[in-house]
Amino acid sequence: MAYSPTLLPLLIVAAAALIAFLADALRLGRLMPWLGGISSIAAAASIFVEHMALGADLYWDLSATLLGVYLSLAMAAGLFFITFHPLSRKMTGSLVGLLLTMLAGSLILVSAQNLLLMFVGLELQVLPFFALLAWPGSGRAAVESAFKYAVLAGLASAQFAIGIALIYLGDGSLAVIPPMGDMTSNVFGLMGVLALLAALSFEIAAAPFHAWVADIYQGAPAPFLIFLGGVAKVAIMGALITLAAATPKLEIPIAVIAATSIVVGNVLAYRAGHLRRMLGYSAIAHAGYFLAALAVGPLGIIAGAIYALVYGLMNMGTFMGLSALPENSIAIPWAALRERQPVLAGLLGLTLLSLAGMPPSIGFFAKLLVIIADVHDQAYWLAILIALGSAFSFAYYLSTLWKPSVLSNPDRLLHRRSWETFAALGILILLFGWLLAPLGMV
Repeated sequence: MAYSPTLLPLLIVAAAALIAFLADALRLGRLMPWLGGISSIAAAASIFVEHMALGADLYWDLSATLLGVYLSLAMAAGLFFITFHPLSRKMTGSLVGLLLTMLAGSLILVSAQNLLLMFVGLELQVLPFFALLAWPGSGRAAVESAFKYAVLAGLASAQFAIGIALIYLGDGSLAVIPPMGDMTSNVFGLMGVLALLAALSFEIAAAPFHAWVADIYQGAPAPFLIFLGGVAKVAIMGALITLAAATPKLEIPIAVIAATSIVVGNVLAYRAGHLRRMLGYSAIAHAGYFLAALAVGPLGIIAGAIYALVYGLMNMGTFMGLSALPENSIAIPWAALRERQPVLAGLLGLTLLSLAGMPPSIGFFAKLLVIIADVHDQAYWLAILIALGSAFSFAYYLSTLWKPSVLSNPDRLLHRRSWETFAALGILILLFGWLLAPLGMV
């Protein structure tokens, strides 16, 4: 592949990842989170500058640019945040290298215009998580979580590979937008695209492809769920945006998966009875809200990109807050958290309300934009289902606020003074988004 300005973000991230993997042997691992964060910011800047350049199978169009800049900055924020977490003290260079590898895969996913390149991006993103979810010092439950994630990711990768093979069998092209027609112009292509949709649905835990999602959320270390929910899933959403924009015939299957996810996710989350499991099941419902946007044409593509961005921000804030709690917490000890990390507690409360769609949070405007897109395309039943699902979600999101747990030993909470700075910055970003959201809907 010849050099193109569109490759610059990937080259920056890949070079930093290579240095990070070598750093532990040179005893420079503690510096790597800062190098990784700076390189991620540099990648975001290069994406912003070169966003309309069309290069070898990578195209930074508007949605890819929006999500690419977000993914890079979110990775930088996550790296700076976990620098102060105990899990980052072991093999720090390798940890940063794995996270930067995941970022490289994520950037490929949101910008790839070639199915084979998209598959490479998918593998670069999911493979590091096998190690991250079972990171040394993370506990026995994390190993089980990593195993279940590995099984689901392997199944999704196999499904994706089958889809690529079927599409190539149909028209002999690996382009997302083939020279002649689209990928669904023949029966093999249609079957292949459905296989791709199923594979990516596994990755965002959309129903009925949601097996073990609650187990993974429950067992995984909270700091790494920052990257799973705030980076990895957003990248998969970017790939789904590319797929949906190129194949209008997918609107009906996407609508069916969206409706199923909204119903199943909300019902399971309501019955969860455990904080992490509730968040895992509610992720199914959020996958449904996102897919409901992609089911209704060009306006829905825009709404889907904005929803993916907002969903990533909400997940970043939520799991940053949960990173201060003991890993076996089944509810939030608000009294202890407010005493030791008051600003972090404020960020956690704000993001939970935003996930529920409480007006006038940024999450409310993101869901409202999806509803507007559905109504514009006359998919009234889908818009009503989103509204009902969002209203129902208050039953379990608000219960995390008014039914706190009591922590017998407040010292078990991690106290990091620097985390208050991250939390304050997160609150400012959410408030800034809240102020801009009404302007974007005019």
